Amino acid sequence: MKNLMIMLLVVLLSCSVMAQDETLLSGELESGGYGGPLLQVGQINGGTGVFVGGQGGWIINHRFVIGGKGYGLVNNLAIEGTQGIKLDFGCGGALLEYIISSDKLVHFSVHTMIGAGGVRYDVEDYQDDHDDVDYDEDDFFILEPGVNVILNVSTNFRIGAGATYRYVNGVEYDILSDSDLSGLSGQIFLMFGDF
Repeated sequence: MKNLMIMLLVVLLSCSVMAQDETLLSGELESGGYGGPLLQVGQINGGTGVFVGGQGGWIINHRFVIGGKGYGLVNNLAIEGTQGIKLDFGCGGALLEYIISSDKLVHFSVHTMIGAGGVRYDVEDYQDDHDDVDYDEDDFFILEPGVNVILNVSTNFRIGAGATYRYVNGVEYDILSDSDLSGLSGQIFLMFGDF
């Protein structure tokens, strides 16, 4: 009986030594990063908006990205039902991304931006020569999930394209709502870095 207890104890100890915890990040941590410009075209306030900005982040183990993204509206969009009033829009926030098979020539990523933004009316050609009068800015929350396809051009340069959905919450203007600023967008971006 004593031998059986010793053998059972040895088996239990050896199993616990051989067992390793499963973790999200294991082994040696590899680190990289990227940054680059971004162009988006999408729905906003019943029209088509052109947005320019940038994104970048810290790449962990060639898969996980923690970074930032921001962009602003660059084309003139009139506010429906008004005359001479244009829309100013900008946003930014934390970027979380998961890259799938980054070593392949063409691969994919899923991401989301969580942040804040601002919108205001920009008055041009206002009566009585009150040029460039700005209304107070209204702040909002933004959540923008998306999916990308990425092409590895070289070791330190990649080109991507994808689709996002911009969800806006918290707009309090009388003639502009959350749904006016929310919408689907297509994007093209460049990535320079150590992947």
